[in-house]
Amino acid sequence: MDDTNGTDELAGTTSDEVMVLRGTAVETVEADEVHVHQGGVNRVFAGVVEINTGGAITIDAETVGMTESVGVVIRADVVEANESGSGVLVARDMRLTNSRAGVAVAERADLQDSSTVVLLAREVHGTVETMLDTRGAILAGLVAGVAVGLVWLAGTLIARRRS
Repeated sequence: MDDTNGTDELAGTTSDEVMVLRGTAVETVEADEVHVHQGGVNRVFAGVVEINTGGAITIDAETVGMTESVGVVIRADVVEANESGSGVLVARDMRLTNSRAGVAVAERADLQDSSTVVLLAREVHGTVETMLDTRGAILAGLVAGVAVGLVWLAGTLIARRRS
């Protein structure tokens, strides 16, 4: 097990079976397991990722657990987030508690006192506040498509008229 301690330390690419980061900033981590406590990682590729009071830009893993943390782009089979935030979250099974997400896509979403801007899921359980659910996202896409089509049509008609 590799344990990296430091404050505002920037390391390069790190690869090991189990990586534990405390108070450290790392560019890229590739490991079977990654545990981050009060640290940050630019890119994580792992089987299991646990982040406690930390952050990551990109996470690609089988299982992600976050507590009071932030992940900008997360792709995993299972995501469990408690009092955390994410920009884009794609998972097969997603469980959010007191958390926020920009765009969340999942087969199964279990949300407790959480909110998303856009939620696309086959199955949703729990209380969730969302600006756009699956139906709303489809409707917004249709409206945007019609608006773009009308602008394109008007531009074509004006261009023909000038010719």
